[in-house]
Amino acid sequence: MPLWKDGRFLADDWPIVEDDALLPEGKCLVGVERWRRDRVTLADRNVALGLLIAPGTAWNEVVGDLARFPVVAVSFPKYGDGRAFSIARLLRERDGYAGEIRAVGAYIIDQVPLMMRVGFDAFLTDNPILIRAFEMGEWPEVPHYLQPALDRDAEVPAGSRPWLRVRRRRD
Repeated sequence: MPLWKDGRFLADDWPIVEDDALLPEGKCLVGVERWRRDRVTLADRNVALGLLIAPGTAWNEVVGDLARFPVVAVSFPKYGDGRAFSIARLLRERDGYAGEIRAVGAYIIDQVPLMMRVGFDAFLTDNPILIRAFEMGEWPEVPHYLQPALDRDAEVPAGSRPWLRVRRRRD
């Protein structure tokens, strides 16, 4: 599956491993439940490990381990499920996670600008429409926002409503 990051497609060398599957020799992404169950064994591996957080998973108890994971993938079970947006924002703002937050699953190109605003910085997809949009650099930009971005200096209030934000012009 193609991985879009930093304005280009990169090789994805982080396979997602199901909770009951054998782990590969190299790096991989494991779910929160597997991390909880096999934490000691997984932590002793001499290979990088990433974490997969599915919406609805209680992941607060692994916050102390986030520094171990260079990649955290957050899944979108369907494009109308917005819980992944909240997870990414909490990872960045509340938990101070500075590694890669990767979107996986069913999302649409219209969501990508908003996903980037809350902390996603990599996008895994096999959807040909998404792949083409990434290749062409064609996704919708949202000119007005009701929630501040993670980069507070990137936006200014729009008019007399302090909760309405617009992108700061860079001269």
